[in-house]
Amino acid sequence: MLQVIANIRSRYRLALLAIAILSTATALLLQWLISIQKDDAQVINIAGKQRMLSQKMAWYANTLHQYNSPQHRDSLQQAASDFNAGHYFLTKKNDSGEYEHLNDALMNHYFAAPINLAEQSEQFYAAVSVFLQSGTAHLLPSELHINEVELLLTKLDQAVSLFESQAKEKITLVSYIEIGFWLLTLGLLLLELKFIFRPMEAHIKTTLNKYQQQKQHAELISQNKERFIARASHEFRTPLQGLVNAIDELETSSEQKALQQQAHYCSNRLLNILDELHDAQQLSSGQWQLEPTKDNLLKTIEAVLFSYQFSFKQHNLRLIKNLANELDCEVELDHLRLQQVLSELLTNALKFTQVGQVTVTASMPNKHQLLLSVSDTGTGFASHFPYLSSEHIAQDNHFQGMQMGLARVQHILQAQNASIEFIDQQPSGALVSVVLPIHITEQQKNLLPNQLHCLIVEDNPLNAMILDGILKGINYTTELAENGLIATEKVVHEQYDVIFMDLNMPVMDGFKAIDTMRQELNLTTPIIVVTANTSQSDLERSYQLGSNGHIYKPIKSDTIKKALIEVLAKG
Repeated sequence: MLQVIANIRSRYRLALLAIAILSTATALLLQWLISIQKDDAQVINIAGKQRMLSQKMAWYANTLHQYNSPQHRDSLQQAASDFNAGHYFLTKKNDSGEYEHLNDALMNHYFAAPINLAEQSEQFYAAVSVFLQSGTAHLLPSELHINEVELLLTKLDQAVSLFESQAKEKITLVSYIEIGFWLLTLGLLLLELKFIFRPMEAHIKTTLNKYQQQKQHAELISQNKERFIARASHEFRTPLQGLVNAIDELETSSEQKALQQQAHYCSNRLLNILDELHDAQQLSSGQWQLEPTKDNLLKTIEAVLFSYQFSFKQHNLRLIKNLANELDCEVELDHLRLQQVLSELLTNALKFTQVGQVTVTASMPNKHQLLLSVSDTGTGFASHFPYLSSEHIAQDNHFQGMQMGLARVQHILQAQNASIEFIDQQPSGALVSVVLPIHITEQQKNLLPNQLHCLIVEDNPLNAMILDGILKGINYTTELAENGLIATEKVVHEQYDVIFMDLNMPVMDGFKAIDTMRQELNLTTPIIVVTANTSQSDLERSYQLGSNGHIYKPIKSDTIKKALIEVLAKG
């Protein structure tokens, strides 16, 4: 791209230079034309003045011949001096010996027989000079007689006409030169158009097409990446659904509790990795946004700490919890994002702590703020800043996580108007403190009705079995539809209180099924989307079509109950 800009700049400068040269030449030509017209006007004016002066000289001489008046003598002397100066000006030569104001016709008129105007003018002036020097006004030279003066006047008139013709010839020549410059300018512009602007336009067009192709290719790669991440998330979350449910339902002895905790930790890590991939994809596409929900704050924090117990035991580290009693309340915020923040801080604390302990402290200094801190006895920040150091990331040999955790933490906290502070502790260790605005809501009672008849629209038998088990555990009745087409047929013949709809299904997907139920069947039954597809655009589309709520796989009993409470509370 820089080469293209440089090429365009050089061509543009060349075009500007050519235009500047032509503009300068045209301006100089106009100045020359003005100068020529000025000089010609002066020459014609002096030539015309010569005729007038000759008349005055003849009149003063004849008057002085009759009346010897000192005033007339002075006037005659002044007119004669001006006549001689004008004659010298018109017939003067330059340094190379050429006449400055006379062309060939004028030179013939002034110096060639039979006219010989220069000789007659000089004789006329000489006669006047002799007349003035004679001291007597009774002898009038023959050159001052009326016939001779009229002959002189005729020749002077012819000289004026020749000077005017000479000026017109110069103006005509300059006009031709102007037309030549105009044609030259047009020719230069055409050359610039052909050899500068058209090649430059073609080059720009080629380059833009090239970058447009590259942009389309990049967009295609981005779309493929987005589809791949969404598809991978969907394929991973589906088996995770069965794994998480099996772990929760597994009855173990006291000796096997550690294995159950290990399974919990591993499944949660897989879910965290999927969430990181999902957030990265949404951040890159500009679709990332918070999803506030109402939930118990203490349970949100304890769920994260419980999943890390196995990892702390594996590293021989103590996990100390200092959770205030006032956390046992319902608050409205993005609980999933809060768990992601705490998980990332615990993961970093584990990574940089070899011996000792990690302490999690949470309290509510007032009803509008959550103070959450994670301190450890690890390396701290004295020599470097491991959590954000690009040098450390480049040399990191731990390889845990997706290497984008803390950046995501900062983005999450910034979106919630929260703050994070990193403090180096003495003699060792680090303290990371988070202040998060919260909104305490009234504790909701279990508003679930005693009886509900639910339709499960799910093509995966495992997911259908788990959702069926959760709903039957709440004493609700269920029916199964393997795809959207079967579901649209069932709702025509039977009434359901709630519909749980998967989005990705064969024959008819969830989008088409929701649209058919709302638009064609005019069905008002609440629809809860149950999907492993975490694409924000797909969720928005489902809501536009008429869904009332959504939950992500893998699902749990608490998640189902919360979704039911929220959807049914909306009526």
